[in-house]
Amino acid sequence: MNIRNYIAEEFRRAVNDPANIENGVVNWDFVEADLMIEFTTNTIIEQMGSLEEFFAYFEELVDLHLALESA
Repeated sequence: MNIRNYIAEEFRRAVNDPANIENGVVNWDFVEADLMIEFTTNTIIEQMGSLEEFFAYFEELVDLHLALESA
């Protein structure tokens, strides 16, 4: 499994973690922090090439989550 799949799995876990939900809304900063703690910046850079690539992928996951949530 590649790093993107691992990030997507951890993203799903973090989105559903009650500690990352405030007033019924996902706190994306908390979700992002969970991912950074889980994978570390060094691992992300080694596997994805840059933090910018990680943040672009994180935004894709957020957009997908919001689209599925509103469907």
